Amino acid sequence: MTALFTMISKLLSRPIVQIATAILVALSILVSIYPASIPPLSQMSNYAVQLMEFYFIAGLFFLFIKQPRFTFIFFGGCAVLCLFLRYSIKNSFIDRWRQTVISRSVAGQPPVEEELPVIKIAHFNVSNAEDMAGAIATIRASQASVISIHEVTPQWDQWLRDSLSPQYPFHHTLVDIGMFGMAIYSKYELKQVDTFYYRDIPNLRGVISIDGSSVGFISTHTEPALNDASKQRLRDHLGVITGQARSAAMPVLVLGEFNAVSWSDEIQVFRDSTGLLESRTGFISYAPGGMSSFFDVPLDHVFYSQELECIAFSNLFSQKTNNRLGITATFRLRKPASHVQKTAR
Repeated sequence: MTALFTMISKLLSRPIVQIATAILVALSILVSIYPASIPPLSQMSNYAVQLMEFYFIAGLFFLFIKQPRFTFIFFGGCAVLCLFLRYSIKNSFIDRWRQTVISRSVAGQPPVEEELPVIKIAHFNVSNAEDMAGAIATIRASQASVISIHEVTPQWDQWLRDSLSPQYPFHHTLVDIGMFGMAIYSKYELKQVDTFYYRDIPNLRGVISIDGSSVGFISTHTEPALNDASKQRLRDHLGVITGQARSAAMPVLVLGEFNAVSWSDEIQVFRDSTGLLESRTGFISYAPGGMSSFFDVPLDHVFYSQELECIAFSNLFSQKTNNRLGITATFRLRKPASHVQKTAR
């Protein structure tokens, strides 16, 4: 064992090994931040979180075996990716934390708040479900006010109608034998539900009537972005969604399967163009029990306009298999004066 450790130490002490490692780390960071720089490796950007975690673990390993240069290389790579991910995701997480602290009363009593409409949204992709009964149980347990369900086939449509209609009397479904079937189930009345298309891909839009207020929604499912041509179609599809979101004369939610991570160029351009915020509070997904889900790539999103305040977000897992089925986010309508003050800054 001592001889092996000595041999590894000699190998790691060679300048060529250190330089090669630094170059590989730098290239992987470059591809993660600028996927177009090396197109064949552009999919690596989706795994920037996993790469960051790997660099952190590698840094700890080299720190343990007393290799300071490798420790610096991997911790440095981890820090760069962490900063990139942190500033690539625009959400109101800090505002949520600040409001939670401010709202605590001095005497420790819960503050008396003006009652504002609250809506809980859940989004599921049933293709991730291993059994229908378990998926239905998870959907019911979410206790969401409005549920978006994607990849709805004719068989799933019948199951959903039989299982959810009593609890969710308002619903609209587009059935597809492929990946573009979708449904909306709601406890609140749905109005002006309509379908618009990007090429042959359907998208749902409508209005949720909640306690005298109206909240618009857009449900979309884009194509997987696997090459330059499909990435261009993704950008064009998001451009169509952008036009629909910007034309909404009310608070709006845009949710679904975007097939792009929060830090991708496509999602960042979409957010900048619409002014929408990301409901996800970070870039690391968590499995049941609060542990980091190393292999999960977050491609589903719920974006919201500034007239809404996101007060909670979580991942949803199957009660039987612990597979991640979707996400849920809870929103409160802001006071009109609060919104005017926020947007005027």
